[in-house]
Amino acid sequence: MKKVILSACLLAFLSVLFAQNRNEVLFSVGNDKVTVSEFIGTFTKNNSLSNATESELRDYLNLFINFKLKVRDGLDTQIDTLLPFKKELASYKSQSAQSYLVDKEVTDKLMQEAIERSKEMVRASHILLMCEPDVSPKDSLAVFNKIMDIRKRIMAKEFTFPEAAVLYSEDPSAHDEVGLRGMKQFGNKGDLGYFHAFDLIYPFESAAYITPVGTISMPVRSRFGYHIIWVQDKQPAISKIDIGQILLIDSAAQFGRISPAVMEKLALIENAIKEGEDFEELAAQYTEDPSSKKNNGKVDPFMPNRRPGDFVKVCLSLEKNQISEPFSSIVGWHIVKLHNLEVPELKPEDQKYALSTKIQRDTRSNLSVESFLEKLKKEYRFSEKGKDAMFKLLLKNLSDKKTLPTETELLALPGVSKLKPVAIFANQTITPQDFIKYLGRFFDVNLKQSVITFLEMHYQNFIKENIITYEFENLENKYPEFQELMNEYKYGMILFEMNNEKVWSEALKDTLGLENFYEEMKFNYLDITENPKPLSEVRSIVLTDFQNKLEDAWLSLLRERYQVWINEELFNSLLKNK
Repeated sequence: MKKVILSACLLAFLSVLFAQNRNEVLFSVGNDKVTVSEFIGTFTKNNSLSNATESELRDYLNLFINFKLKVRDGLDTQIDTLLPFKKELASYKSQSAQSYLVDKEVTDKLMQEAIERSKEMVRASHILLMCEPDVSPKDSLAVFNKIMDIRKRIMAKEFTFPEAAVLYSEDPSAHDEVGLRGMKQFGNKGDLGYFHAFDLIYPFESAAYITPVGTISMPVRSRFGYHIIWVQDKQPAISKIDIGQILLIDSAAQFGRISPAVMEKLALIENAIKEGEDFEELAAQYTEDPSSKKNNGKVDPFMPNRRPGDFVKVCLSLEKNQISEPFSSIVGWHIVKLHNLEVPELKPEDQKYALSTKIQRDTRSNLSVESFLEKLKKEYRFSEKGKDAMFKLLLKNLSDKKTLPTETELLALPGVSKLKPVAIFANQTITPQDFIKYLGRFFDVNLKQSVITFLEMHYQNFIKENIITYEFENLENKYPEFQELMNEYKYGMILFEMNNEKVWSEALKDTLGLENFYEEMKFNYLDITENPKPLSEVRSIVLTDFQNKLEDAWLSLLRERYQVWINEELFNSLLKNK
């Protein structure tokens, strides 16, 4: 028992000792010090410490020292201060920071939501009443009440949804139009056909996916205005529809009728199909669709959102190789043969990557940013005690203006200089002058909406910009792993630029040096007769060896310039305790 206790104590002691050693300096290059922790962290990214031999660790130590020497040389030559270098590093930080500037919980919920919605597609119609995002609350309420009244009248069966769309919708696609050549173009009566997640704006998509089939949603606000949505159908998601068709053009079809000549031809085709004649041969003979006639009626595979809803619905109702009954469209009469319904087939990891990209590019990502912003406000004890006084002064001076004055004119308004700070967070103070300078971006903008709405909208964006910018600029201080990521990329860039300058490009430019090197080393490049191969035959091999020579010479020079010190005792203890 005593031996067990003694062994446990010894093990605990060694663990503490090793933990302390991890913070000790393993080696230095000039004034740059590298701890055991940094060395192990770098080594174990691609290697196993427990399985490493002494020779492998020693080789890696030398490689790491060489890396530090080259980076130090680059820093001393200030290669990291060059504009192209700074631009690339800033671009990398901007990309890498995105995952730190959102609410991860909200982002995860958006991802799960997108995964579920990607399993299904929706067919819906809508009625839109236009309403700008920045109108006054009074004007917005008036539009809301109007569309609510339309909804009530549809529910009361005063008219159908398509009839109401033609009468009231402000979406131009709902109405018939006369084209440039005087040809009548028929509207969709509000029918948007089938669509998938990310096909339409997020508020509309969300309402469509949660509204049961056969029902009409409550009004939905988007940047365009207010919508009511009639969900007609929901089906498993289809990425492409592959069909063949016979089309008979008939102007009467748009009214649900059929002309005698087309009726006769349709009857002839139907009878031939029933008697087992080949569909493709019939299509080649009868179809009036110029784009598919040359392919025996085969239509290029299309996404469901590229065809009218009624057309897609017929395709979805068919089994593979089944032929439909004749049906009409605004063009004419169709008979369709289904070849295939292609379903999305992505590996889970590929699907997540694709959806993540879509989420980042879509307005729904704002939900995650807004949630993150609220958390930052709490973390940094955000306060805006000076906002009301500033708004009061600005409203007093802008209420009769038709356009926004210049920044200089706004700063000169009586009382601006006496206003207290608008907001405070972290160690930052935001002044009224800061907000006015921000408003200067919108000089001469038309104040068609209420001034209070204009100010409130831009104030919220201004505060958001300040807090997110502060967080972005302090990511390295707040998150050690982000600082490590940025350092890795920066030092990698320095290493590349220095290798390119001192070795790769130099070897390509120094043609005389390459030829002299070959003459010196040509007996290393022998043919089967034991004679040196000509330089033209072994140039790529010689070039690599010449680059190695240049690199060795450069490293020798660096070791003379920067003192390299290794804590051998600590390195040996690392070998014993790994």
